[in-house]
Amino acid sequence: MSDPGPERRPEISASSPDGAIWAVTTDGTDLRISFSYAAFGRYTDADLAHQLSRLGQAMWVAFQRSQDDLHERRLASFRVAPDPNSPPDPIPGQAAYAEALNQVVAVGTSPDGAIVVRTTGALYWTVELADGTLARLGEAAFLSQLTAAVQAMLADRETKIAALKAEFLDLGVPRRWTELLDQLRSQNRARNNRR
Repeated sequence: MSDPGPERRPEISASSPDGAIWAVTTDGTDLRISFSYAAFGRYTDADLAHQLSRLGQAMWVAFQRSQDDLHERRLASFRVAPDPNSPPDPIPGQAAYAEALNQVVAVGTSPDGAIVVRTTGALYWTVELADGTLARLGEAAFLSQLTAAVQAMLADRETKIAALKAEFLDLGVPRRWTELLDQLRSQNRARNNRR
């Protein structure tokens, strides 16, 4: 078996705590979720929501480990050994950005509205299933709806991360654009508080 190159993303996988649900991806956009034989029919809506929430957390941990490994391979390919006695130069805004990143709440809803996937900082996951979702959908339809909800949540997260980068890190984004983003966030918070 050959060593993967520094740019090759390995397959990332995890299973639910009960071992009956698996998720596999290489970059988050090709997500594949599957159940072990006859497992889908044994779940209640609440039990499945719990297992999927924990599966999301497990996938995030596996993704972070994969990112760390990829970073190490990239560093090794440059053959640069950093001086362990000199701390890295701090990037202005990096600490505030990292803190804000851990507070990002992202939400995705399935096309039929029955499945909601929510994450805070990508480590804390919650999956909500409308009552009767499993009875109404078969396994294939459920997986399709779930995958769409997860992908919508990931897209929401990426949009919010882009806004954070513009706010905390100097990316050359015009100040007027960040001011408009702040106005939109304020309007969204006000609208959410009225609900």
